Amino acid sequence: MDMTLRGDMAVLCADWKAMDLCASALAQRKLPHRVRKKSGEYRPGADAIQVMTMKISKGFKFSVVALPGVWYMPAAGEDEREAARVFYVAATRAMQRLVLGVNELGRFDKTLLEI
Repeated sequence: MDMTLRGDMAVLCADWKAMDLCASALAQRKLPHRVRKKSGEYRPGADAIQVMTMKISKGFKFSVVALPGVWYMPAAGEDEREAARVFYVAATRAMQRLVLGVNELGRFDKTLLEI
């Protein structure tokens, strides 16, 4: 049985809009969570799922990381290399388990398959 504390789990989103959607979904399911939009809002000891942007996650480590909306990367007009760099930062925050949210191949997914 996996005994990971919720505080050692993170949902890392591409932007604030996605963060708000994820936080709303967690609230609907009555799962404790903390949204981090600025520095100082992260409490590593809190028994709550951490919700933050991919960029803000740099330097943190979590046992379980979920990356929702990967199929939307890169956003329209966003540089593919920058999106790949941010994705790499977010994906490497996971120490044990990485969960990618995809539903169909987007531009970024197709690029990953070509590598």
